[in-house]
Amino acid sequence: MANYKVHDNPVRDAWMAKISQLKTLKEGAAFLTDFRKKHTTPFRADYSLELDWGWIECKIEEKVAMLKHAELSDAQFLNNCVGGANAQDIADAVVARMDDCTSKYEAEKIHINFRTDYKPPIMPTNVFMDTDRLLGTKLMELRNVDYYAMPLEELRKERGVKIITIQ
Repeated sequence: MANYKVHDNPVRDAWMAKISQLKTLKEGAAFLTDFRKKHTTPFRADYSLELDWGWIECKIEEKVAMLKHAELSDAQFLNNCVGGANAQDIADAVVARMDDCTSKYEAEKIHINFRTDYKPPIMPTNVFMDTDRLLGTKLMELRNVDYYAMPLEELRKERGVKIITIQ
């Protein structure tokens, strides 16, 4: 457990200083995606932001959303990801990959990586939400076949779970 107050702490202050330096949508999007990969996914290796990662991610998202609003036209804002690619094309490609998937573990990776790479404000919400629903539905269909039939220790071994103890 961190040895500081949850609110108004030095970790948040340091991240706010970094966030304030973001001046372009390209910079902000890369910063947000990098932050998500390093600090928010089940695959992360760094747990140093245990108390603050959600708050920090929210503040980066706010900054990227403001940069997106400033740099994109209304049509781009509603139809494109921040990198300029058509959001529906990306969504269709990810859904097609998930439709072809037969492994619940591979499906988890597809879904987690989609959220990491495209969660708003990277992708327009109207496209993201429907895609996330489709991916989640397929994932649950794959998981629901005897998911809990396996003993916990075997399930952990099969999934490559690393047990972390926080003191």
